[in-house]
Amino acid sequence: MASSVTPSRPPWWQRRGPSGLVFALVLVSMVIGSITMWSSVAEVLPGIGKDQQGDDPWEDPVAVEKVGVFQVARIPDCAAAPVERIELWDEDSKPYWQAVGPPTPMSSFVIGVAPEGFSEPTAYTEPPAGAVLRLVVVRSVKGVAGTRYQMADLRSAYVIDGERRYEVETFQTASVCGGDEADGTGGGSTTTTNTSVPEVGG
Repeated sequence: MASSVTPSRPPWWQRRGPSGLVFALVLVSMVIGSITMWSSVAEVLPGIGKDQQGDDPWEDPVAVEKVGVFQVARIPDCAAAPVERIELWDEDSKPYWQAVGPPTPMSSFVIGVAPEGFSEPTAYTEPPAGAVLRLVVVRSVKGVAGTRYQMADLRSAYVIDGERRYEVETFQTASVCGGDEADGTGGGSTTTTNTSVPEVGG
């Protein structure tokens, strides 16, 4: 009488049940990881998406002035609100610098220098020559203010808001928020511009 031979059981990865369960677990992990990453990006910079070739959804403008070796950002009076995060990004939304802190009123700050009470999740890195920079200011109210510029466009005694140029005092008090823009020539004011580096968090 011939003895029966019990076939050997294939390893688990060749069996449909266990391998299907492992695949499902990997898929769930990928979904959870994607949701977590998306949430962290949204928390870092709410309301601002990837660069749209100049069509960024700023709520209000900011402007940048060259003061010696520094770049000083100016927030106009009409955009004044407590600031809780500052970001300097490239066109692909990668940060050159990040500063975050408690909501703090300020009308100017030095780019690359954290205002008092702020920490720097990303320390300042010098952008390459010719880079298009996106400066964004996240406020606790009023949404996000920002501008796009290149360092080669900056001039002493003037602030640059995109392609427009203003004298400092003209921009500070101009109606440049909410689409009610000044002419941007900077020629309508004879106020002497203070070119000293402002107090951080001023």
